[in-house]
Amino acid sequence: MKSPREIFESFEATAASRNRPVCLEEEGPALSCVDLLERIRRTGDRFKAAGVGPGDRILLKGLSGLPLLEGLLAVWACDAVALPADATLASAEIERIREDFLPRFTLGPGSQGTLPLERTRESAGSDPLPPGTSVIKLTSGSTGRARGIAVGAAHLEADGWRIIRGMGIGPDDVNIAAIPLAHSYGLGNLVMPLVLQGSPLRFVDAGLAEPLRHALSMKERCVFPGVPALFEMLARDSGAAFTPRGLKLCLSAGAPLRRGTAAAFKWRYGLPVRALYGASECGGITFDASPEGNAAELEDGCVGTALPGVELRLEGEEERVAVRSAAVAHGYLQQAGSTGDGEFAQGWFRTGDTGRLDSGGRLTLAGRIGSLVNVAGRKVNPREVEQVLMTLPGVGDAVVVGMPDAARGEVLVACLVVRSEVTREGVMAHLRRDLAGYKLPKRILFLGEIPRNQRGKIDRGEILRIVESADRPDLSR
Repeated sequence: MKSPREIFESFEATAASRNRPVCLEEEGPALSCVDLLERIRRTGDRFKAAGVGPGDRILLKGLSGLPLLEGLLAVWACDAVALPADATLASAEIERIREDFLPRFTLGPGSQGTLPLERTRESAGSDPLPPGTSVIKLTSGSTGRARGIAVGAAHLEADGWRIIRGMGIGPDDVNIAAIPLAHSYGLGNLVMPLVLQGSPLRFVDAGLAEPLRHALSMKERCVFPGVPALFEMLARDSGAAFTPRGLKLCLSAGAPLRRGTAAAFKWRYGLPVRALYGASECGGITFDASPEGNAAELEDGCVGTALPGVELRLEGEEERVAVRSAAVAHGYLQQAGSTGDGEFAQGWFRTGDTGRLDSGGRLTLAGRIGSLVNVAGRKVNPREVEQVLMTLPGVGDAVVVGMPDAARGEVLVACLVVRSEVTREGVMAHLRRDLAGYKLPKRILFLGEIPRNQRGKIDRGEILRIVESADRPDLSR
């Protein structure tokens, strides 16, 4: 069983063979493999002197970009377990993570780029981790508290090589690092290609359109792992379009990629956005490796074929997506009050997604297990209604949710963002042509935008709050 230390040793081997710039920023000098390695060694030595030892859990909070990369690899150099948290989490959320996962140390941002280490507990967490656990990935639980996934060094390495080989990412290809390294997507597509083969990172603040456009215009061969919200911004932003010179691959993950977004980006820049489907529990699952790269433009939810080494099947009447590969994690940590839709069983991970496979092995996601709405005893998949809504001219975005109802148990509520005049009557007439009566929304709300989180995923909690308070005149018309 590989240890966390072996991830660091993989980077040591990479640095020995490739002393070239690997960390590029908008401002400041580039760091070579050797420069970065020396920084990591110094930081790791400081951690060991502070008492960090094998198996200790280290919470990384408030960190992003190069400091997070340095912190991650320094933790692994100590043979310790990284617990990376989203840099935007509030103090109360960090405290809940401390309560649930019992890290022995907390690593946070300091002045002038330092990484101060704070001892949080005198002893390690009470529940033992599976052998080889290198990172505890945090993912949303259905109760609202984060759920922890024990991921081993071998799992991270398997996922990294799968991404590299399945997408044809070379050692000299620069990854545009606009997504958070703390998330599973960033670990698999940014951190591990750097560790395993020295693929450089160009750090950029995704919240600033101009620096992102500038990075995407670089002449060196580069890859852009993004989220739908970034591609939507780049496709429809009123600012000047960038000129893709070295950009060879655009991929989108983290949230469903709409057909309209993929088509608008390709129309403006001449490059397809290739869909990538994955999960924190098992890394990359499918990818649109077709010559055209247009799966996302053909149908909402189409996410390509299985990546190398991934076995895919649909289970049960609901056709639940199940995955087996060398990257499937050890499993969930046992946490009181935390549940989710996924399940681990006999080397397989059963996702919370439903889907269908065509004759060529291409997967199209249909919805979520936990998202089915029970309307008077009849199950409705909100995604089916959303797909019909998106075919109505003038509709730019749509989300359908279920809300409690005294008479029917639950009813559907549609939230729409429109780009031209669309009426409730027109929406309902459009839906009646394609859907059974029990699948029609009871209410329709027109919003300025659909709330989304940093990864571009729909913030369903905020959607529900909006729906519950929709008697306010500024939320509907």
